[in-house]
Amino acid sequence: MNNKLTWLSIALLSSLAFGQIKTDSLVVVNTMQIENTSPQLVLKEKNPLRASLYSALLPGAGQVYNERIWKAPIALGLVGAGVGFTGYYNGLYKKYRKAYIAKREGLPTEYDNLTAEQLAVYQDEQKRNRDYLVAITALAYILNILDATVDAHLFSTRKDPDMTMSFGPTVIQDYNTLQPVLGLSFNFKF
Repeated sequence: MNNKLTWLSIALLSSLAFGQIKTDSLVVVNTMQIENTSPQLVLKEKNPLRASLYSALLPGAGQVYNERIWKAPIALGLVGAGVGFTGYYNGLYKKYRKAYIAKREGLPTEYDNLTAEQLAVYQDEQKRNRDYLVAITALAYILNILDATVDAHLFSTRKDPDMTMSFGPTVIQDYNTLQPVLGLSFNFKF
C-alpha cells in the first residue's frame, strides 16, 4: 500500500513539474493550415413569433416561412372553405329569416307553400349550420397559427426532407390458413 502511494505521489509531482511554463524565452513553431473539406453543419433557426404573425395575417404564410410549403394550401384551404361555407349558410339564414318575417306579417314570399313554422325551422337550421362553421373555421385558424409556431420552434431539430415512396414484394402470413402468402408492400417515408 505504501509503495502505491509513493508511485502515485511521484506521478503527480512529475506532472506538476512538467506543467510549468517558461516565460523568459519565445519559441515559434511553424504552423501549417489544413483545409477542412468535411461539410459544415449549419444550424438554422426560425423565429416562432414571426411564423405566428405570418400565419395570423394569411393562413399558410407561416408554413411557407418555415419551409413547409406543402402545408400552406391545406391551411389556406381549410380556413378559406370555412369562410366560404359560413357566408353561404349566413345567406340562407337571412333568406329564410326574411321570408319568415314576411309570412308572419302576411306579405307574399317566394315560399308560399311553406308555413311560418316551417320557415322558422329552416331559419334555425341554417343559423345552427352557420354557427357551427364559424366555430370550425376559428378552430382551423388557431390550429394554423399553432402549427406554424411549433414548426418554427422545432425547425433546427428536423432533418432535411427526404420523402420517398417505395413498393416491393413482401411475404405475409394468411390468418385463416397460417400459410405464407406473397403480397405487395407500399412504404412512404417522410
